[in-house]
Amino acid sequence: MSPTNQGYDEYDRARKRGLREFSLAKARGESGYLPVLDSKREENGVLGFIAQPMRPISLNRIAGTYQASRANSFAPNFMPLLSPDTEFANKWINLCNAHLESGIRDPIRVYEYLWKYYVAEGNKRVSVLKYFEASSFEAEITRLVPQYDENDPAIERYYTFLAYTKKGVFRDIELSESRKYERLYRIEQKLIAELDPAADPPDYNAMLIRFETVYLNSNCTLSLGDAFLEYLHVYGFPTNILPDELLSRIKTLKPQLELLEHPPEPRVVFESEAQAAEPPLFTRLLQTHKNPRIVFAYSGERTQNNWLGAHEQGRLAMQAELGERVNSSVVDLPDREDAYEILCREAADAGLLFVTTPSLMNPVLRFALEHPNCLTLVYSRMQHHYRLHTYFGRYYEAVFLCGAAAGQFTKTGVTAYVTPKLNYARFTSDINAFAIGVRSVRPDAKILLVTRDVSPTEPDTCELGVKTAAALGADVVLTPHYDSLSLADLPYSAFSALVSVDSEGKPLRYLAAPDWNWERFYTAIVKSYLNGGLGALLNTDREESPITSFWWGLGGGVVDVRLGAWSSGTPNNLLRYLRGSIARNLYNPFHGPVVDNEGVLRIPAHSDPPPAEIIKMRYLVEGIESIE
Repeated sequence: MSPTNQGYDEYDRARKRGLREFSLAKARGESGYLPVLDSKREENGVLGFIAQPMRPISLNRIAGTYQASRANSFAPNFMPLLSPDTEFANKWINLCNAHLESGIRDPIRVYEYLWKYYVAEGNKRVSVLKYFEASSFEAEITRLVPQYDENDPAIERYYTFLAYTKKGVFRDIELSESRKYERLYRIEQKLIAELDPAADPPDYNAMLIRFETVYLNSNCTLSLGDAFLEYLHVYGFPTNILPDELLSRIKTLKPQLELLEHPPEPRVVFESEAQAAEPPLFTRLLQTHKNPRIVFAYSGERTQNNWLGAHEQGRLAMQAELGERVNSSVVDLPDREDAYEILCREAADAGLLFVTTPSLMNPVLRFALEHPNCLTLVYSRMQHHYRLHTYFGRYYEAVFLCGAAAGQFTKTGVTAYVTPKLNYARFTSDINAFAIGVRSVRPDAKILLVTRDVSPTEPDTCELGVKTAAALGADVVLTPHYDSLSLADLPYSAFSALVSVDSEGKPLRYLAAPDWNWERFYTAIVKSYLNGGLGALLNTDREESPITSFWWGLGGGVVDVRLGAWSSGTPNNLLRYLRGSIARNLYNPFHGPVVDNEGVLRIPAHSDPPPAEIIKMRYLVEGIESIE
């Protein structure tokens, strides 16, 4: 067949596609022709025009034409509508033949508006390329910046995107929420830092187009930008990877993408639920695990008095109690890019994996998605990750009791909560519980939240925070442990302590310390795993939420309070009563009304907040003053 005849045949097939799309659009009550940018500009107005560097653009992003005069020649899918005996058809056929013989070379000219492209020159070129299912083509781009409108979420989000493009590497990425651009920037900068500095940098524009081409064949419905962001989070840049492997990864990631598209409320499991989860005898006989491998993953050194060491003490105690029924081991996962490979090598055949550090979430999520037979639990607050379950202590219960003790012992009416200064918004349930505890005993008390000069990486700077608090009138302080905090009866393994101080911040007396007991948690969870109960709790195929968060507190013995030598008489009686009431679920420290420090009612009277509300709390309650 000659190229000319083939061009006629291709036009005929393209026109049939166009007429079919035209009819479907009409049935939907639409015009049946190409969308036109002119009308969209009139709706929102344009603040300015910005020329962009010429680059390939995704043909899937081309949404219409720039001028209305071109619209009636094409259906919404850019397929031709005019009869074969028109000049338009003849030009289309000539372009088709040129494409078949040597390819179309001249770039098109487009306007970009709210992430979509509208063709100013080259409509027929786009039509031919789309007909042959090309993925991208070179384009001269002019960006149309809409006038800012704070009442239009799309425009507000677009302005966030524009701010991102000044420092980010992906020119055309649309995300569903403004806040996700900051997350994208953090992820890409981390990945860029891991690249070989001697190698040429990747073509980020081509990377996104290549991902889009494969993603459209995956049957996933999450928006492209959000899916790409999650892919980067789990796998990193899709470089040096064949399309089939990329598609396989996307399909593995699909349950996670579906979960992000319709995020369920995580299911919170308390102590009593986990202990009651033992299945019937017949089920246990089928599900019982014999001598399973249980792996604990750590991200750093474990000592007798550091955080990871406390988890390791819990593992050793669990192993000692259960003996030959389990085989537990340790894997070290430094925060580096080969953590995923180490997990695959050391834990692929494990039945249960405990990850004691939230910073390992990325490689662990990938491992969990690819190893569904291994139940994976991560020490973290609630997370929306498929197959990743979390465990976290209700630390605020112990801190509330410390607050109640502080309220009894303060003479100045000023207490303080010293904590490291963070470069991101902190969760506040612990400091709020401390403040509520203080004011439950001393309603007129003031609570200082001291972060000034306190570094998250230098524990001894906590002493500066204590001195700052004392200078502002505090005489009772809850502080993380630091080397010079040495009082006679202060437990060596305490991570933080409630102490009385003099006016210069010198510690005078140890009053109380929040305490963690990971032996209780790990032993109970592993026992539940052995009898099949844990598998029932973590069943990701059930209709309700596939996300489970274990959230144990005083009642399960995971958190507690150790009291100083003063612990006798009236003050201790009150704390014992409060502790017992909380442990038996008779009292919630956040029982309403709870008002924040701006006077807003956060928790109504006579009500308890749901667990997720406590875990995700970010406001400060009344009575707290921040010292930054």
